[in-house]
Amino acid sequence: MRHQFIARPLSILALLCGCGWLPAAAAELTKVTIVQMHPAIGVGEEVFMYAVPKQLGYFKDEGLDVSIQGVGGGGASAQVMQSGGAQFGTTMPESILQVREQGGDVIAFYQLKRNTGTIMVVREDSPIHKLEDLKGKSVGAASFGAGGGLAVKEYLAKNGIPPDQWSAVSTGVNPAAFTALDSKQIDALILWDGMRGALENSDMKIRAVEVPDQDKVGAMTFATTDRFMKEKPEAVKGMCRAIAKGLRFALANTDAALKLFWKEFPTTRPVGVDEATALRNQHHIMDRWFEMSEQGVKPGEETGEMLPATWSLTREIYSKAGVLKGTVPAEQGYTTKYTQACNEFDHASVNAQAGAMN
Repeated sequence: MRHQFIARPLSILALLCGCGWLPAAAAELTKVTIVQMHPAIGVGEEVFMYAVPKQLGYFKDEGLDVSIQGVGGGGASAQVMQSGGAQFGTTMPESILQVREQGGDVIAFYQLKRNTGTIMVVREDSPIHKLEDLKGKSVGAASFGAGGGLAVKEYLAKNGIPPDQWSAVSTGVNPAAFTALDSKQIDALILWDGMRGALENSDMKIRAVEVPDQDKVGAMTFATTDRFMKEKPEAVKGMCRAIAKGLRFALANTDAALKLFWKEFPTTRPVGVDEATALRNQHHIMDRWFEMSEQGVKPGEETGEMLPATWSLTREIYSKAGVLKGTVPAEQGYTTKYTQACNEFDHASVNAQAGAMN
């Protein structure tokens, strides 16, 4: 009884002074890093994948203390995860399979996008109407090691236009890429749906050129490693669930999600325009993103489902192109065992939370 009597006042004192169990609980959060496959923070998956869960405490609810960093391309992000520089990341199926062919253990567990959303744009008056017209031209892309940049490079090589007959320019994913296209520093720009939305918000007159097979191959995934999955399975489930909740919130109230994004990353709020215009423009970007990423997913349905047929086709296409050796089965690049856990939360509650914010 004496021990119990002494312990109770001490616990009260700890709460009053802000010490004791409170810091201990905070210290129990698992610190993890997300590496994203592009270097700059922008309007896209970062909104629901990081800003919303961080601002609304979804990560903390799952016992996670999360930070984010960026690199150039899906191949680079996969390598960062493989080296232990980050526990989670966004990358592409072909990049995961490349790493696993090299003996690595990167593995996808949540499908961020069901469609790559990749497109190539040119100026409206450009003579380029198909990829074969790129001979002798300069092409800009965020990366030529994965995604649309790699797809264009491989398509041209397969159709008799090797790399020495056109110029590949790494433009990044910032407004400078748009300027390069507008000022004719490059003849074409490979981008994805979110970037296309941003470009459509400008006054530039553009025209889209199809990138073959990009509607068929695997798109952006969220990944970790077999090692981390085995060591901290609850952290993987928690991360996945927090992202799925962030996605549900953003779909229910995109404007509120964008305001949380601005709060987390103040420099992403456009300057020189009123809030209504800024929201309208960035909302359009997110609409473009969701249009392709959630293609075929109805409201209220599970998100993040892995698509075996798409992974198999990705392996087949990139193996024929010589990007993959084809020594690793497609199903070794992903797991479906977390899909249900990702979606185990009160969807109605998240929708209500989103609806209550302005």
